[in-house]
Amino acid sequence: VGSRDAAAEAEAAPAVEPSDAPQPEPAEGLLWRIDPAASLLQVLAFRQGALAGLGHNHVVTAPRLQGWLQLPADAQDPTRLSPAQLARTRFALALRLEDVALDEPARRAQLGPAFASRPDAQAIAGTRANLLGPAMLDAARHPWLRVQSVMLRGEGAQVLAEVEIDWHGQQRRWRLPLALAMAPSTEGQVLRVQGQLALRLTDFGIQPLSLLGGMLAVQDDIGVTLDLALRPR
Repeated sequence: VGSRDAAAEAEAAPAVEPSDAPQPEPAEGLLWRIDPAASLLQVLAFRQGALAGLGHNHVVTAPRLQGWLQLPADAQDPTRLSPAQLARTRFALALRLEDVALDEPARRAQLGPAFASRPDAQAIAGTRANLLGPAMLDAARHPWLRVQSVMLRGEGAQVLAEVEIDWHGQQRRWRLPLALAMAPSTEGQVLRVQGQLALRLTDFGIQPLSLLGGMLAVQDDIGVTLDLALRPR
């Protein structure tokens, strides 16, 4: 699970983000693009408080995730990179918050008993409005969540990435272990990149939703799972 590097935190970004696209793709090197239809970015948020039984745990996914991986020109196999090649490798991810999917029944069914409850469409719509509204993520002012690599270390298919996360007008650095593998496909080469990351909402200036004086609330800690499919440009 990824961990925060507190000493490497960057200064806070301006309160209002630009609405343009995420970091442009590089023109040089070997470029792999994320296939959003074959990729998963999943966020789990858990309930807490004396009345937690009246609420639900939540799962958020990103069906329109954007991003790329740039390898050095001398890389033959992305799962067999030398330390020197990894140092010249970089990647970027971006998610427009308005595009997230919340509590899809099929996704909840895959997550076991903690997600066995079935919020109805009205409850999901209300949760989504609260999530994206000014009291929490404030997606109107901060429409994007962006991740970009700062440094990659490791060797072969096991990578330790230092990443900068730009979210809610705040920029923070974390360490994220990643595993790379070439996956069989009938549609050409597919590189799978998998990792897990634990974040704390308040580290980004986000106040978890709390009702009735905290008797029904969202936990500060959230879990992020990445299972990305990338294809060569």
